[in-house]
Amino acid sequence: MKHKAIEPSEIITELHRHKGKKQQLSQPFIRFLARFFDYSLLLLCLLGVRHFLGRYFPSSLFEYVIPFEFFIWIPIESLFLSCLGTTPGKFFLKVKLHQGRKPKLNFTSAIRRSFYVWFRGIGMGIPILNLFCMAVAAQRLKMLGQTSWDREDNISVVHESVHRWRIIVSFLLVISVFFIYYSK
Repeated sequence: MKHKAIEPSEIITELHRHKGKKQQLSQPFIRFLARFFDYSLLLLCLLGVRHFLGRYFPSSLFEYVIPFEFFIWIPIESLFLSCLGTTPGKFFLKVKLHQGRKPKLNFTSAIRRSFYVWFRGIGMGIPILNLFCMAVAAQRLKMLGQTSWDREDNISVVHESVHRWRIIVSFLLVISVFFIYYSK
């Protein structure tokens, strides 16, 4: 009798039912899109501040090497996660974070998670390094079903089914805002 080996990815991406809703545990592209949706909203706010303050907007000599925009998102995201339990991008794309049985993260876990996502997940936004970090994180997520920063604080990430229009709107927002912001 032949036995077929089961790949870990077959187990990880199985649909689960939670409170009557279909959910998937591992969706790297949706997680990526939710994060960059949030970055896009932040960039829109920064565009408004730059427009208001004009040439007096503080910038750094290293801004093009390590974009400060991604770094300043760390405390903002942490406040969203600890106070509301979600961020605008996660809410729009139906991504939920749970720490154990709690629907919200405590602030310490949220800031640690946000920092590790910035450092390990997007490689501090440094060109080339960020592509490598995102590829490694996506591969580990696909293989193990969890990122290192979520595993360390016992955080589970659950995805509800997302309509295609939400993905398209998110993608268009991210592309257009990044183009506008970085072309100035």
